[in-house]
Amino acid sequence: MHKLLITFFISSSVLFSQTSLNRELDDLKKQLENQLNESIEESIVLDVEPPNVEPVTLTSPDIDIEPDPYFGYKYFKKDISFFDNIPTPADYKLGPGDEIIISLWGENNSRENLTINKDGMIYYKNIGFINLSNKTLASAELVLKEELSRIYSTLKDQANPTMLMLELGKLKSINIFFSGHINNPGINLIHPFSDIFSAIIQAGGLNDNGSLRKVQLIRNDQIINTVDFYSFFMSGENTFSNIKLIDGDIIHIPSFKNRITISGEVNRPSTYELLSNESISDIISYASGLTSGASSTLILNQIIPIEKRLSDDNARTSTAINFKNSESTILNNGDTIEILSIPLVDSEVTIYGRVKSPGEYPALNTSLRDILDIAGGFDDPIFRSTIRENEILVLRQDKNQFYSKELAVTYKDADQFKLEPNDKIFIYENVNYNNNLSYRVEGEVFKPGTYPISAKKITIREALSRAGGLTDLTSSRNIVVKQEFTEIDESGNKTMRLVAVNNASLDFEIGVNSVIIVSQYENVVNIEGNVFNPGLVTYTKGYRYPRYIELAGGYKPDTLKRKIYIKRANGNIEKVNGFFISRGKNIYPGDTIIVPENMQPQDFEITTFLADLSSTLANIAAILLIVDNQN
Repeated sequence: MHKLLITFFISSSVLFSQTSLNRELDDLKKQLENQLNESIEESIVLDVEPPNVEPVTLTSPDIDIEPDPYFGYKYFKKDISFFDNIPTPADYKLGPGDEIIISLWGENNSRENLTINKDGMIYYKNIGFINLSNKTLASAELVLKEELSRIYSTLKDQANPTMLMLELGKLKSINIFFSGHINNPGINLIHPFSDIFSAIIQAGGLNDNGSLRKVQLIRNDQIINTVDFYSFFMSGENTFSNIKLIDGDIIHIPSFKNRITISGEVNRPSTYELLSNESISDIISYASGLTSGASSTLILNQIIPIEKRLSDDNARTSTAINFKNSESTILNNGDTIEILSIPLVDSEVTIYGRVKSPGEYPALNTSLRDILDIAGGFDDPIFRSTIRENEILVLRQDKNQFYSKELAVTYKDADQFKLEPNDKIFIYENVNYNNNLSYRVEGEVFKPGTYPISAKKITIREALSRAGGLTDLTSSRNIVVKQEFTEIDESGNKTMRLVAVNNASLDFEIGVNSVIIVSQYENVVNIEGNVFNPGLVTYTKGYRYPRYIELAGGYKPDTLKRKIYIKRANGNIEKVNGFFISRGKNIYPGDTIIVPENMQPQDFEITTFLADLSSTLANIAAILLIVDNQN
């Protein structure tokens, strides 16, 4: 019972400590996250005081890569920047809030900044109030010159005059009212140089239900201008900047009436707003015209207006219309127009084989000779020698049989052979002309060089004989043969490379571009690997490989004795393991003995021990058998 209580208290303590630790870790994680967020916010705050700007926000235009579902609205969905150094329009009229700068120089020099008050006047010392309301800069300058001449007499002195210049400083913002489908309806502060277009941008643009074709400018309760922005979007005609906005103007965005969607083979597919008197040709014009692959037939999917439909079950209809007959078609809101593509026409032939430019060529009104001359090769004497010009084959479709017809034609008669669409032309190569076959012999021969392959089969023995035979500095064991080998990857691409041929005897038949390399006789044996003194050892006739290993210092620990192999001077590899041949394996000049190391040695390997024991017993038995036979 006591043991159970002790176990319970220990388990409870461990569980409680683990729970407390988890809570502390969670609290620490939250603290680190809060500190990280605070540091990120502090890192992105610029230590610059905000500028004192006018009500119009100065920002850079945003780049919007999202497609606009309705044409034209994206023109207004971007910020616009105004700067104080914009030239003042000649017809701009001063009003309350404008700052003017009066500069005098000559007999008197001064520069003063004055702001027009809400009554349209400025106060000038020693003169009093001067009314500049609703005056242009030029007319205001004349008024000031007249008024200030009362205290600066030299303003009118022709001999020694004082010059006066009037400039605009900070501009007032005008109050423009927006109604209808605008993103920010109501009163908006607008730059005083604005026209309807820029004013809509400053008000946030139109929403998707607003009309772009009948935007109204209302002044003193009268519509003084109606703007169709499509004329600007399509052809750059500016019909809206001739009227400048003034304080209190109303810009009204009415609802659209008809929207038609056009798709298919047009240069700018989208949804366009059409007026009641516009037709299919107008919307195609708005879509920047037809593409070169457009068909003369279009598909018109219409929604029958509520007042004209007999039932909602038949509220939609689809009609195929020829473009030439589309002017009389009445379009309704929600219609869609699809401009079809022209269908493909079989009008080509294909040429394969031994021509300079195989591929597809036009078939109509052409002869076989025309296509062969265009594909190239028949006017080149050398290239033409590789063509079987009397064995040209044309494959032609036949509706009366399953397989196509095979028509044999010569180049001489090709001008009389008329082609048909989908013909396939096969030009074959004369391989006899292109066979300059050769091989090379290098190294210790009396006549090294490149030799032609003039017979069907050439052995290494024959090739060496043609090269004058071996010199005294080599032997038949020092011959290495490399054969050109073709590899094809998964994509079907061919690669050619020279690969050494192992165990090639003197009767081996060489191939095209083979290389026979006869290396120089070397009166040494090379020992590599896990020996105490690897390197070259002088060759002694009759020595077996264990003797050469002894001369190289003997085996190091952890040697894989049953993995020893010999690399002959000609590149062949031979293993030395076995019951009877390991001690009798001959070594020749130029051979290399490789002694591998066990990279994962163990203290005792029963398998290796038994194998070595079996090999030793077998060798002893063989020796006893030989002695017994001799006795």
